[in-house]
Amino acid sequence: MPRPRKPIEMQKGNLTVVNGQKRRMEEESVMTDKNQLKRPPIWLIDDVAKKEWRRVVKELEKISLIGNLDRNNLGGYCNAFANYVKATDILKDQAFYIDRETRTGIIVVKNPMVDIQRSYAEEMRRFAALCGLTIDARLKAAAVKINTTEDRVRMKFGEI
Repeated sequence: MPRPRKPIEMQKGNLTVVNGQKRRMEEESVMTDKNQLKRPPIWLIDDVAKKEWRRVVKELEKISLIGNLDRNNLGGYCNAFANYVKATDILKDQAFYIDRETRTGIIVVKNPMVDIQRSYAEEMRRFAALCGLTIDARLKAAAVKINTTEDRVRMKFGEI
């Protein structure tokens, strides 16, 4: 399976002028609108997910990182977040280990809520990486913005 493509500004290899221009045009052609992100989808599971939607969209708009095509991944992140909060609330009042009665006596086992909480945390991480919510994704986006700004200054004023 081939590696995922990087934005042109992040590529370290040499490209011809024609290839560079072609790649820039390709990247500009896949930018999407953001009109569907203004309101949370109706299929979000509760108010916690909707509140997280609004918070994340507000922050991501500052860095112009997401568009309409990211709506489902962002919704998945918000639902996982809401479920993680629920599991954490339940676990807050319980012990991490519980006593379970068996035929041979009482044994100590891990509370199943710990696994549920961990699975939602993992789901949140996967969706966060897809939506640009991780520090790595934001740093990559910042590198693209800085390079674009430097290119504009260079085009306007030449090499300084």
